[in-house]
Amino acid sequence: MNKTFLLMLLSIPLFSGCSTVTGLKSYTTAYNEPQPATSSRLRVITDQTVRLVPNSQCIDWHLPDSGIVNSRSLAPLNNHKFNDRSLGIPGGGGVQNSAEVYVSPNIPITLVYAGATRKYQCVTGLYFVPEPGADYESSSEPCGIWISKIVKNGTTGAVSREPVTSYTAKACR
Repeated sequence: MNKTFLLMLLSIPLFSGCSTVTGLKSYTTAYNEPQPATSSRLRVITDQTVRLVPNSQCIDWHLPDSGIVNSRSLAPLNNHKFNDRSLGIPGGGGVQNSAEVYVSPNIPITLVYAGATRKYQCVTGLYFVPEPGADYESSSEPCGIWISKIVKNGTTGAVSREPVTSYTAKACR
């Protein structure tokens, strides 16, 4: 093999490293919860991977505190810090593949689902603004993510889920 060709071939990773490192960071870095803990909480249910971008209406892994919140992927570098963590959000009994985290109220937060099936590979993002003292639940399936507000009836203790207004999140420009 020609030495010049081999040198060019081996240098390709050097020129594509920036995008690779940014993409890798978004999977290996855990989401940073607000400090001190807030009154708003989010349960993330997935059989794939969900990342959070706080204080944003778009997807940008360079933003502070963004990172992975729930990863069911077998990828060895994916961060699993919050997997199966419970903060006591009502209605979580028997729920599998979940992670519960604190989120800042009155500030937009973007959820990004990444997953694959035999036919599809998807990345879907949306954002919403949590209310103070409210509990939320996001669930996902290939190419979709939904958010509900968890409401516990003070008299009966019954737990219900109400739809939450959310918006599509795209990559930040």
